Amino acid sequence: MSDTLTADVIGRRVEVNGEHATVRFAGVVPPVAGPWLGVEWDNPERGKHDGSHEGTVYFKCRHPTGGSFIRPNKVNFGTDFLTAIKNRYVLEDGPEEDRKEQIVTIGNKPVETIGFDSIMKQQRASG
Repeated sequence: MSDTLTADVIGRRVEVNGEHATVRFAGVVPPVAGPWLGVEWDNPERGKHDGSHEGTVYFKCRHPTGGSFIRPNKVNFGTDFLTAIKNRYVLEDGPEEDRKEQIVTIGNKPVETIGFDSIMKQQRASG
C-alpha cells in the first residue's frame, strides 16, 4: 500500500503475518510522523490497546487489548475481485485475439470476459 491513505480502507478486512483484523482508523498519530492504520484484531490478545494513544481515542475496540497501530506497508489487503477471478479461471494469457472474449463458468453461470484487460489496466492506474 502507498503512503497515501484513503477513507475507503475503513472497515476493510486485512491480514498481517497470518493474523486477521478490521481497519478502524487511517491517518496520522502524533507525535510519530507518517500514515498509520488502526486495526481491531480478530484475536484480541494480538493487540496492545483499545484504539487510543497518549490519551486520544482514534477508534474503539470491543476488547481493551484488541487494537494496534501498524504501518500500511505491513498490511495485506488481499486480492481484488477481478484479479481473483482471472487467477482462478484464466490459466494463462494467450495471444491478443484469444483475450478479447472468453467465457468462464462460475458455479453454473457463464461469464463473458469481454474488455477484461481494459478494466484491469484502469484498476492498476487508479490503485
